[in-house]
Amino acid sequence: MMADTDAARRWAPPLSSGRRAPMRVAAAAALGGLALAACGLIAPAAGAATPSASGASSGTASAVAAVAEPGDVTVSLATDPRLGPGQDLTVTITITNAGTTAIDPGTVEVLLDPDRIATRGELDAWLDAPTEESESSVTDAGPTVTVNAPRLGPADNTTLTASIPAASVNLSGSEWGARGLAATYTSADAEVAEGRGTVTWYAGEPTPVTPVAVAMSITAPVGATGILTGDELAQLTRPGGLLTRQLDGVVGREVTVGIDPMIIASIRLLGTSAPETAVAWLEQLAALDNETFPLAWADADLAVQAQAGLTQLLGPTSLDYAIDSANFSSETPTPTPTPTASDSPAAEPSSSDSGVRSTDAATPTPGSTDAPPSTEAPTVSPSAAMPTMRPTLADLVSWPYTATNVAWPDAGTVAAPDPAVFAANGLTTTIVSSSDLADPGTATPRASAVADDGDAIVALADDRLSTALSAAVGSVTDLEWRTAMDQVAAILAVASSEGESPSAVLAALERGWPPTSTRLLATLDAIAQLSWAAPVPLLSSLGSPAASVAISDIGEPAARVAVVPPLLEDEAALTAFSTALTDPTVLTGRERSELLGLLSIGWIPQPETWAESLADHRTASVATLNSVSVSPSSSVLVVGSPTAIPVSIKNDFSSAVTVHVAATPSNGRLVVDDGVDVTVEANSSSSVKIPVTAQVGSGTVGLTIALTSATGVPIGQPYTVVANVHADWEGIGAAILGSLVVLLFGFGIVRTILLRRRERAAGAPESVTDGGTESAEPSDVVTHVPGVDHAVEPHDPVTVDDPAQARETGTEEPRG
Repeated sequence: MMADTDAARRWAPPLSSGRRAPMRVAAAAALGGLALAACGLIAPAAGAATPSASGASSGTASAVAAVAEPGDVTVSLATDPRLGPGQDLTVTITITNAGTTAIDPGTVEVLLDPDRIATRGELDAWLDAPTEESESSVTDAGPTVTVNAPRLGPADNTTLTASIPAASVNLSGSEWGARGLAATYTSADAEVAEGRGTVTWYAGEPTPVTPVAVAMSITAPVGATGILTGDELAQLTRPGGLLTRQLDGVVGREVTVGIDPMIIASIRLLGTSAPETAVAWLEQLAALDNETFPLAWADADLAVQAQAGLTQLLGPTSLDYAIDSANFSSETPTPTPTPTASDSPAAEPSSSDSGVRSTDAATPTPGSTDAPPSTEAPTVSPSAAMPTMRPTLADLVSWPYTATNVAWPDAGTVAAPDPAVFAANGLTTTIVSSSDLADPGTATPRASAVADDGDAIVALADDRLSTALSAAVGSVTDLEWRTAMDQVAAILAVASSEGESPSAVLAALERGWPPTSTRLLATLDAIAQLSWAAPVPLLSSLGSPAASVAISDIGEPAARVAVVPPLLEDEAALTAFSTALTDPTVLTGRERSELLGLLSIGWIPQPETWAESLADHRTASVATLNSVSVSPSSSVLVVGSPTAIPVSIKNDFSSAVTVHVAATPSNGRLVVDDGVDVTVEANSSSSVKIPVTAQVGSGTVGLTIALTSATGVPIGQPYTVVANVHADWEGIGAAILGSLVVLLFGFGIVRTILLRRRERAAGAPESVTDGGTESAEPSDVVTHVPGVDHAVEPHDPVTVDDPAQARETGTEEPRG
């Protein structure tokens, strides 16, 4: 393998005890423009190798120095990763001029350092870029070869081939292991740049074998929706699609796979409308016999959640918003028969807030005599099948994982307190990169480790090995792939030489592949072909002995952590808004999926695009919160009482909302009755009338209209309507006059009745009954007036002087 630098040295300064940046950063610069030789096949080069250096190039040293700014020119090396007796050392050299000025023709001298690189510290020192203060200390003791380099124009590169004959290599009898390669590029008698690489000397002798565990994620390209559409799935699962290449690359290989549950759920929720290629891909995934575990939904960044203060990691809450019932059967499904011992193991799933479905993988019993597995296509586990009925969230995310207790944050993001947060959420094992350690040490990091004084179980990934292997998997050309595999071979050779029985090392492949990358199969197969390495499963490799490590406190950049609280605040506001909806999960489920999508690890290398997506999401959130509002109106005139004020409610949301409309007057000229409830259909408006009563005064009243949900949550922004109140004086006067008339007539009637009663009571004679009591009612009598002749009618009553006579005759006689 190579390392691009502007000053190569045999031994670099000792590594700092502080935390190193992830190796992927250095590798991106080192491998970005490399060209490598194909495995075992070296193409003709632009410049031919010569056994001796060419003549001095034209130009001056000062001219070269003027154009060779640091980083402008890089030299990279590639060779066959294994060199044996009788084999020529053929090296491919790539020189890249990223500057803006041409460089005159020159030479490249390639040197093989015969000293064995025995420790990881020596390997890191050889490959790491030197400091500007240090001069190259490449030894002159080894064999060399010089080739001519042509003129390099601005933004130009050239590939050369150099070969050291087997007789000059002269390593026969030497101890096997990694050796250093160095290439010095000179133009106009001035050293322009140097590059370094490695080759592993191996003569076929027995060597310790290092177990190599590889962890790989199956993830889709990053997105802001937190879910995949049918069109996206069709593209990703077609022949040659990204998900197809990822899955094909691990079938039959000893790779532990972290699966994004969003992919599985996205296929299932489409039901009968799911693309055929996606359904076939899901069936192939279900038949996979690799170790598997779930990633966070949409591969959301667990570390940034923990460092933002979350104690409960986020997961999906509902996917009903994305399900079309027409794609599922309405019939009750036939109960699934109980699996027999020969069926695929499928434990009852259990859910967690992180959206992870938990199943316990079947563990073979020691000494079991079960028959060998059938060569027929494996039966899909019930928990891995496509649903036929409308599924719940649990149905969508259920999967027979080997383990559900693994957290895999990105390299260079973990802080010391994070594993405890993960463990509190059921993720008791954390994959941690050696770049996250406070002190990476000088030995090869081993997979089995513990942190926090043994309280946290850690699967420790070798950052340099992970970066080199990821570069190989993601390489586009054969030359790039060969360069990366040179370094992989040297790293594993050093790991094997560090002990008699070396424990497993872990390479955690980076998320995200170039669209044209097809190197996974070749990379995994190349590791298996190394005599000093053997692929092993990760989860079963963890255990004793476990090294104690200290995780750094640095963690994520502060700017990335600061993004989380505003996202959670927006989600809380939208959750409150959703109480106005008939089904709040239509909004809350979508918002949680989008939030997890925005927290995806895949955004880390795309900060500018991520910032744009965050801004778009914020704009959409504000628009949703303001989608239900009171339509603006002009001032209203209130004359008479009671009356009603019309109010128009506008709903721009995609679902119907039910709100309570209430009005609050700014003064006492209007009295407002209780508000009214109204349901407004999606993308429409509705009018309501609020009853009001005008008081005596006239004037202007500000009427503030506010909307609330059934639970009292404010919806939208209050709106103030100006009401001009004119008191109804005519009606008030008529009411007063009518009241006076009624009172006057009533008083007269009562007075007349009382007067007549008094008159009757004062003018009536007293009559005494036989019992000596007064007669209650005076009898009507006719009095005799002297001198007046009274004509007595036969029926006129008369008075009698003798009451006894009257009683005897039974008649009354007129008074004489």
